[in-house]
Amino acid sequence: MQILVMNPTLRNACIAGDLSAAEQLLTQEIDAKGDRFRPYANLSVVMARKLDWDHALDNATKVRGL
Repeated sequence: MQILVMNPTLRNACIAGDLSAAEQLLTQEIDAKGDRFRPYANLSVVMARKLDWDHALDNATKVRGL
């Protein structure tokens, strides 16, 4: 099982610490795809790294509720 599967652009933004770009990419992915499990999970991690706990928990809840 792979955890935090993401495209290279998103991965590079996360590694570089460009969390705003990562958030924007994930939001676009959520809006574009029917399967939102991975993007919401990844967005939850990005938001936690930004110390935005309310949004991190909100996105984690959305993953659980899908």
